[in-house]
Amino acid sequence: MKIGIVGTGNIARSLTKALTHKGYRVFVGGRDTQKARALAGEMDHFAEGGSITNALHYGEIVILAVPYNAVPQVMGSVDAYRGKVIVDCTNALVWNDGMVNLAIGHTTSAAEQIAKMYPDARVVKAFNTSFFELIENGPYFGPHDASMFYCGDDEEAKSSVKRLIEAAGFEPVDCGPLDSARLLEPMAALMIRLGIGMGHGREIAFKLLKRG
Repeated sequence: MKIGIVGTGNIARSLTKALTHKGYRVFVGGRDTQKARALAGEMDHFAEGGSITNALHYGEIVILAVPYNAVPQVMGSVDAYRGKVIVDCTNALVWNDGMVNLAIGHTTSAAEQIAKMYPDARVVKAFNTSFFELIENGPYFGPHDASMFYCGDDEEAKSSVKRLIEAAGFEPVDCGPLDSARLLEPMAALMIRLGIGMGHGREIAFKLLKRG
């Protein structure tokens, strides 16, 4: 399966590293094509870099690893996403007095807004509730793997994203339809508050535990 990653930041780098290590072919696209090529060149396994348009055409699955506010500027024509799986890693957040808060929520989410922008794509929310270090270095805590929560309205698309989550070392947790992103995005805000605002550091993770 070929993966297009839009973005050249920490999440893009960590996902490129994790997925290429498991044999996925990844094309990193950025507004700065030189930076995208440099990121791809850091990998020990197959990765290419270039423009966002290149990444969109390349990927059977397209991972959005950019700030939510940048999505309209980087995504381009709606035609480029027809039928594709979009993995939304974004969080619509704002900082107030050193603490992170939701910019939108309760009645919508970043994922649902992206689905409205690109109605012919199949949007799945994932990889938004973890610091990038866990994706890059492995989400392993003794006998447990950290959970990665995901949601979407298309079961086939969710199945594909579940495999990416497993490839990155997380335990996948299906949270149902795309409007569950209204709950997952606050989890990201809580993670940032705990790790940065409350001083717990970035080597922390959520885990769903089940008895019996």
